[in-house]
Amino acid sequence: MKLKNFLLYLTTGLCFGLSYPPINFYLLIFAGFVLLLHIIEGCKSYKQLIWRVYASMFFFELVATSWLWLSGMRESADRFLIAGGLFELIFHPGFILIPVLIYYFISNNIKVKKFPDFNLIFFPFIWVTFEYLQTLNEFTFPWLFAGNAFTTTLEKIQYIEYTGVFGVSFWVCVLSVLVFYLFKSLKNSQGNVLTELKKAGNIALCLIILIIYVLPNIYNKISSSENKYINASDEKITVGIVQPNIGAWVKWGANQKELIKDYCGMIKEVAEKNQGVRMIVLPETAIPFYVLYTPYDDLFDIFKSGCDSSNTTVLTGIMDIKIYENQSQAKVDSKKFSSRGQYYDTYNSALLIERGKDKLEYQKYNKMKLVIGSERMPYQEKLPFLKDLIRWGVGLSSYQLGEDTTIFLLDNKYKFNTAICFESVFPRFFSKFVEKGAQFSVIITNDAWWGKFFGTYQHNQFAILRAIENRRWIVRCANTGISCFIDPYGNMYDETRINEKALFTGEIGIRNDKTFYTNNGDVFSIFCFYISTGLFLSGILVKIFRKKNLKVSE
Repeated sequence: MKLKNFLLYLTTGLCFGLSYPPINFYLLIFAGFVLLLHIIEGCKSYKQLIWRVYASMFFFELVATSWLWLSGMRESADRFLIAGGLFELIFHPGFILIPVLIYYFISNNIKVKKFPDFNLIFFPFIWVTFEYLQTLNEFTFPWLFAGNAFTTTLEKIQYIEYTGVFGVSFWVCVLSVLVFYLFKSLKNSQGNVLTELKKAGNIALCLIILIIYVLPNIYNKISSSENKYINASDEKITVGIVQPNIGAWVKWGANQKELIKDYCGMIKEVAEKNQGVRMIVLPETAIPFYVLYTPYDDLFDIFKSGCDSSNTTVLTGIMDIKIYENQSQAKVDSKKFSSRGQYYDTYNSALLIERGKDKLEYQKYNKMKLVIGSERMPYQEKLPFLKDLIRWGVGLSSYQLGEDTTIFLLDNKYKFNTAICFESVFPRFFSKFVEKGAQFSVIITNDAWWGKFFGTYQHNQFAILRAIENRRWIVRCANTGISCFIDPYGNMYDETRINEKALFTGEIGIRNDKTFYTNNGDVFSIFCFYISTGLFLSGILVKIFRKKNLKVSE
């Protein structure tokens, strides 16, 4: 590889990678797309395209998602993280090749002679379609959407209440295409660059770029989003957060009784800080054993007693188990006790422990979007042998999928949803809870696996998008941080540090209105999908007719 080419691919990857949290040089993503388009246009074959784009995306992933495998090198970490992270680093750049290959195919087959750069119009539709389709399957890691780079520029993303985060991705791609076209025009000109810029056509193009860049700001002002959602007169309730700061691997091997007692003490401390607290939230899998299962009744009673003495409702992450007395009720991919032959399933769950109720009456939600490879193998119900390929030392593998978007009811009055960890990066999945009536949202997670690496910061920032898309307050509780409250405009409050214990309360608003995105979902993305599909089919037809014409002429 020539040094010049290596630097081009490296620079492209860095521009993409550095635009995401926690670096947040979001303007670099435009440069990344411009360079990517330059690389694509310079390719003379699919082989060149695959190699050059893969190299660029590899450097992108090396910056943005290296936290996956680096986390496995931490003290006491499960070395599976290294293998899983390296797998993602090697194969995910190839996955990003898909929209590029489709764009290249369409561009080579659909051409307008009078407008040789007409094909650039296709790129934003194809890219958004690619992002949207990532949310619809189990072979997915929808982490690096282009729009996810803009969580620190709230004035730029308020319109996602209509389009979802995909609208920001489209906006980024449109601007990048226009900037690329401008640079290409200047590069191909025979005269001085400054002279060319002064030409009417280029001046108009610069104005269009500027107008499109500030359009989100204009929407922010016209819609009065800031005043409407920061100074809103919502009904307020107080919610407490317990960030216990227990090591990711320490928790699973801890003395269960002592762990429960520690939680009870933390719950009591939060309740005493604010007598008006309505609910206290603990993180994902805070209780790392099957607390609702009969053999753990003594531990459950201790925890329930602690919750009752605090005189408040508690939401906590737990591990749950379902045992099938009748083998015919078991799922295809259910697990089996080797000792007694019974089938069972385990779940990553959220449990609402309410005063005055029996544990059989407690509201519970089983996680539906499971992390590929670590929590569940994709489509293992169709290929059951897959579930045994990966097993963590802490027993996280082969969870079963939850089946319904549960809406919790607090004090028989307030409705809310709980998204568990990875689920908070799925836009439409999250909004379905709000569509069903959630008046505020809770995210519980255990980002202790990643420590202070980029993933912890990224995961926290992406929650901002869910708050704006649905105009809901979000309570975010993480085992080792970052925990916080997020308002419907995207502002964060009481943001905690990583690897610190934090016990605190905050006020959140209760909202009943629903956004266009909440009610209608990904109509914008589906529109892009139809456009892309039409272009792809047109490209195939053009190629077929071209081949037929060549045969006839021969």
